[in-house]
Amino acid sequence: MQSSRVMISSGELRSSQLDNLAVSRPFVQQIDVVFPSSEHFEKEFSSLVTSYDRAQFTLSELFNQAGHDSLANGPLKALPVTCDPDGTWCIDPRGVLTLCVSKQLYEKLGLVGKKLPFKGCQELHVIKIPLRQNIGSVAVRERQRMAMKTWDELRAQRELGRWEIAYVGGVTEPLPQVMHVRPQILHYDGVFIPNPGIVLGKEKNQEEWKERVSEVFEWAGMVCLGAQRLRANDRVDPYVAVYDVPTPSQVGNLTHIRWRGTMDSEFVKSVLTTATSLATTCPSGDDSLTTVIMHSNPAAPVSCITPSELAEMKDTPLRAPRPDGEDTLCLILTNNTWTSGQIIGKWDARWG
Repeated sequence: MQSSRVMISSGELRSSQLDNLAVSRPFVQQIDVVFPSSEHFEKEFSSLVTSYDRAQFTLSELFNQAGHDSLANGPLKALPVTCDPDGTWCIDPRGVLTLCVSKQLYEKLGLVGKKLPFKGCQELHVIKIPLRQNIGSVAVRERQRMAMKTWDELRAQRELGRWEIAYVGGVTEPLPQVMHVRPQILHYDGVFIPNPGIVLGKEKNQEEWKERVSEVFEWAGMVCLGAQRLRANDRVDPYVAVYDVPTPSQVGNLTHIRWRGTMDSEFVKSVLTTATSLATTCPSGDDSLTTVIMHSNPAAPVSCITPSELAEMKDTPLRAPRPDGEDTLCLILTNNTWTSGQIIGKWDARWG
């Protein structure tokens, strides 16, 4: 069973911490927004659309294209859709290719990397390769190119073929399939909605505050699942369904909007900016909460990039990529405050 860790933090709107969220989470694959039904809110959120590309490459082809200065300096980010038992990789917005590979493949590639330090984890090694051609010597660049070719040849021997890749920006060949990311909108009538005051009062008793906030996080997750237990007319046997909504709550109508797919950081930022802008325009004392839940791809070997790591090309925290892993941020907004809960799975060194 996965051992998750949670970090809860809060502050006042507007906040520079929120401005950094979109950049620091480069591989967001799903965003859910939940708010008390409002035509104005729904119109603003439903206007937000984006797209990404899908195409097939060998790793050598992608390495050579992404190595051009004009592309490496651009907003290219990419990760595979298909799996390989020997490892995975990603290209983050800094223009860094990160490989996370098995011990056997690591020894065949001949590149220097780091062994993941986690106990109980499969032995994996992480290799980071800056894609800008002006970084590193010609000899190093050639070794890297040959390593990509080696992995491609091993995949060909096992009849795995080219990688199916989802990416944003940069690469223009081959002609990609454009994947549109549009909002899916659901409405729930007559459901319990927590009072915004639940997330306030941190200074009085922090432990009680964390417990109340965690209940709101759970409530938001239940909304995204379309749970019947949130309906005011629910008549499920209480001995079977033990969930209770946070108190105090009131009955009202909710709107749930979801975007799913590979998203560029500018789009993620636009969703967050829209959410905070709408939340701050609510009259003081208005009984409403806006909740934003962001799911990052746990199969990507790069989990987060801090502003300093982005600017100075520092190494990002190590983690073991796992398709069934967890990497979620839940953000609760009132008209003047924000509260966030970050949840990560095991084998992630983000918090030590």
